[in-house]
Amino acid sequence: MTQSQQMSSAAQALFEAHVAFELSQWRGDAAPQALEAEVDAFWRWAQATALTDVIDADTVAATAERLALDMPLPDRLAAVIGTIVDDLIRLDVNRRTRVQDVIDQTLFDDGVALFIELEELRARLIERALDSPVYSALASDVLYQGIKDYIFSDTGAIKSIPGVSSLIKGSTSAIGRRMPGLEEQVEKRVRAYIENNTMKTLARSQQRMIESLDAERIRAIADEIWQEIHDRPLAPGEVIDTHELQTLVDYGLRIWQELRQTEYVGQLVDSGVRSYFAHYGDASIAELLGHVGIDRDLLCREAATLAPDVIEGLADTGLLEAFIRRRLAAFYGSDACEQALAAGR
Repeated sequence: MTQSQQMSSAAQALFEAHVAFELSQWRGDAAPQALEAEVDAFWRWAQATALTDVIDADTVAATAERLALDMPLPDRLAAVIGTIVDDLIRLDVNRRTRVQDVIDQTLFDDGVALFIELEELRARLIERALDSPVYSALASDVLYQGIKDYIFSDTGAIKSIPGVSSLIKGSTSAIGRRMPGLEEQVEKRVRAYIENNTMKTLARSQQRMIESLDAERIRAIADEIWQEIHDRPLAPGEVIDTHELQTLVDYGLRIWQELRQTEYVGQLVDSGVRSYFAHYGDASIAELLGHVGIDRDLLCREAATLAPDVIEGLADTGLLEAFIRRRLAAFYGSDACEQALAAGR
């Protein structure tokens, strides 16, 4: 037996009248005023209430860690993300939109000016990049291949080596047959030399790059880049195909799955939440909303625009009335309601 079936006839009548009244408040001509009144009430409360009055850092940190680190990610998530992104990058609007349509030249120039201004950061980035083992290995390999190709080319240095040129007749492609092991010996010695001198070469390259990237040179390079790209269409779909995109999405989610299992990410989440509370926990909720551009007028405007359609949809599908009935039925079927009705007779 439901709670409404346990109501007296008087309670039942009041219950139905109350449900009808609540529905009318959220639908029709009364809805805009009701929404604005709710927004005003919320905003007054938000102005007078600090974040720590509502929730503490421990609760938020625990919730953030559960959602970011513990919540399982469905197997279909990568496919869903990949499908949506693929649809977006293949829109015709990408082919009709040029770089300068989405990035104003003034904004680009401001970014160049900022890059010039941050001289110490620029130097650190260059040093870190050139100190990278990946860059060192790449530079060594490029140097080796260049030297090797020169030595063993038909016009290369090997022909000028005393005693070797007389052994070579015709193309140096026959060296391997006439002088077994020569190429291996050259490779070993050249690689050893390069490995021993790469760090010194890179150190000199760092200093030259830092010194050469002055304001005038950076602006000149930036102007060349802008002239090259500003009138090009975005068209990311021409750079990456569907399979490649899905592969990258799959890999990206794998990286996140690995990261979220580490203690490092957990400490970042926890420390980030606690840092926010330490700085802003005593600020009012209205002030914190203002940090992200939300004020009373915005709430009213968006509520008036979005809420009526959402509420109408909830009402048309029956969810709104069912919600109101569930919330009210407990009272109208209670002894407290019957006592109140008896006292009013």
